[in-house]
Amino acid sequence: MRQTVVSGVWSWSQWQPDRGLDFNSFFAEHADGNLVVDPLEPDEETLAELRSRGVAAVLVTNRDHERASAAVAEATGAPVVASALDAPLLARRPDRTVEPGDVLCGWFVRGFEGLKTPGEIALVDRARKAAIVGDALWGKPAGALTIMPKVADPDRAALSLRALRAAHVEHLLVGDGACIFGNAYDAIGAALDSRDGVLASRVNIDELRYVRFPDPPPYSGEAAEVGWLLGARKLSYAMGRLQPGDHYCPYHWHTAEEELFVVISGAPTLRTPRGTFALRAGDIIAFPAAPGGAHRIWNDAPHVADVLMIASADPADVCYYPDSRKFVVEATGTLVRDHPQLDYFEGET
Repeated sequence: MRQTVVSGVWSWSQWQPDRGLDFNSFFAEHADGNLVVDPLEPDEETLAELRSRGVAAVLVTNRDHERASAAVAEATGAPVVASALDAPLLARRPDRTVEPGDVLCGWFVRGFEGLKTPGEIALVDRARKAAIVGDALWGKPAGALTIMPKVADPDRAALSLRALRAAHVEHLLVGDGACIFGNAYDAIGAALDSRDGVLASRVNIDELRYVRFPDPPPYSGEAAEVGWLLGARKLSYAMGRLQPGDHYCPYHWHTAEEELFVVISGAPTLRTPRGTFALRAGDIIAFPAAPGGAHRIWNDAPHVADVLMIASADPADVCYYPDSRKFVVEATGTLVRDHPQLDYFEGET
């Protein structure tokens, strides 16, 4: 197996002269169990390495990537896993099925629509900034991506594949063709934008997928990624959804990122340095990158509140939290107190 630049991920391949590209298989290590994806027939050295490292599951991303999954599963003692929709289409019934939204060996399962089979899935690991796809996207020509040519509904497929762009990954490991390392976000966007007749930079509010924060109450709102989904580069935007009693982030302000809120529905409450205000649908509020732009929004009304949140994305941003006197350096994720103030040469020798 060859080690990739993605931490803990290896691959092995077979050249397909009739198609002019490689077929690829992947082995991914994780604390929750090691995963093999779309395995080709391994040679003895690769099979010995798989046995030595241990395999918790063998995933088949789609009907046509069943490949040597049964043989690898038998040799390693691991179960074969496939999507629930594609499971009946496999030559060998899988031992387990997964649905979009499930987590398998640390990887989030993402599903698509309009492709060749109804249950085509991909895997996303935000920590590794990586995704693994079967043949939904081909790495052809090398350095670029192409939506697989034979799909059930080309327009629907292109819009569905935006879920990979929304994940904002840097690396895309493809089952067919050359993998993309370092610029997957742009490569995915270029593939989507090459499809005439499809406006991949548009989405309706009622089409968004909301995810609830894992934060402790009351900071337990929901959000739907919009900017990355649509291919944004200089602006960051998302839809925030506040159920009754939800709060969206502690009181804070930014040094570099200016924000704008647009209340789409509901009646949330807003705290600022100038007081606390009741908002209503249609309100537009600016938060400059300065202490005067400090804010906190929550919903103590009996109905859901939806808020469009826009910001000027800036990797040099620092976010301050006045109530707790701490700040986070966004580029590194460093979160510290703002006191006591240290001398410039503190700790130096």
